[in-house]
Amino acid sequence: MLKSVVKVIRVRKQDSAFVYFTLEANEGIASYSTLPHQAGDAFRDLELRIPPDFVNEVDELLKSLGEMVYEIRT
Repeated sequence: MLKSVVKVIRVRKQDSAFVYFTLEANEGIASYSTLPHQAGDAFRDLELRIPPDFVNEVDELLKSLGEMVYEIRT
């Protein structure tokens, strides 16, 4: 069994719905969970679980989102 690659990204709160939609529209390349946050935080952290075969596609997708997404942990 292949292990998923885990990345944690930070998204501005105002961009989060668009990023969620974009990840869901690209069904199958990654699953995500929103990590705990405090009320009033200006950002959301998402943990992405990526099948090894789709790492390049996810990297390209994140790159295409530009300044909406900051990778904070791999």
